[in-house]
Amino acid sequence: MKEMKKISMVEKYATPSKSNYFKLDANENLVLDKKFLTNISLDSLEKIDLRKYPIELYEKLYKKLSDYLMIGEKSLVLGSGSDQIIDLLLTLIGRGRRLTSIYPTFSYFKTRCQLHGILLSEMMLSSFDNTLDSKKFIEDAKKSHAIYLCSPNNPTGNQFERSQILDILSTLKNNLVIIDEAYVEFAKYSLTRYTQEFPNLVILRTFSKAMGLAGARIGYMIANEELAELFKNRIQSPYAVNSISLAIAISVISNPDKVEKSISLIRDEREKLYQNLSKIKKIDVYKSDANFLFIKCNEEYNRIIEALENTKIIVKAFDNIESYGNCIRITIGTKKINNKILSVFNNIQ
Repeated sequence: MKEMKKISMVEKYATPSKSNYFKLDANENLVLDKKFLTNISLDSLEKIDLRKYPIELYEKLYKKLSDYLMIGEKSLVLGSGSDQIIDLLLTLIGRGRRLTSIYPTFSYFKTRCQLHGILLSEMMLSSFDNTLDSKKFIEDAKKSHAIYLCSPNNPTGNQFERSQILDILSTLKNNLVIIDEAYVEFAKYSLTRYTQEFPNLVILRTFSKAMGLAGARIGYMIANEELAELFKNRIQSPYAVNSISLAIAISVISNPDKVEKSISLIRDEREKLYQNLSKIKKIDVYKSDANFLFIKCNEEYNRIIEALENTKIIVKAFDNIESYGNCIRITIGTKKINNKILSVFNNIQ
């Protein structure tokens, strides 16, 4: 009963309950053609045999991922969403250990640290431009067993300079460094190739964002071969991903042109929306390297939330983030949806 009481004190990871709304709160790829995904899903169902464990499907997806990332198959570990891999990594770090991260960042990670009994030290980003003080971060991380950073960061949307991350990796060679690249397809660079250079580096990737498969729950880990093989054979479940999700993922990654087209459209729409919203003096919009925009709403927070609600648009709301104040995060949607967003904001001027 004592353990149940501890669990009840863990911060809840909330999900929206409203239907028939434009869901711009979860950073899903709403630009990728739904018909394309429906067709490959139905085709995948016809090809697989659910009576069997998905051994061949695992092999095929590992091969496809290896080609896509230009990295060896032995450096890859599949999981039921990157969230599931996060849980296993936190189990590996161990209860009572210390971990250094940043604030604000992916809130789910913080709640899982609480659940696993990991002591989380959070280094504040600059609310002016979302930059990280590397010197202070490294000094704090020297007292920790592990590090967690999102690249690009969620919810702020910025990607730290590559040299900054490499400096952290070079300085903290005895720390496990977890880099969450959930949104990296929309960004300037990936650290994938550095996993062979830094044996302490673990990269998390997902099919939920750019690949448009949030409902399929597939993620993967990239690490040096020794760590990846240990994780795959000793820590991860034998069949963590189901046959249907594997088959759909294989089909999606086999059609890179479709995915790349949606990524390109999202980048273009992100820039247009950023440029237009930046003209509104009552709010502060941060430059983004992801598929969303982070906006400091200042005194207009309640008014903006209400106006979006009236337009049937759901966004991720952040009440009073330390030094940032009241903010929202908006997923970049289709041109039609983005125009609706712009219309709402133009009315507050």
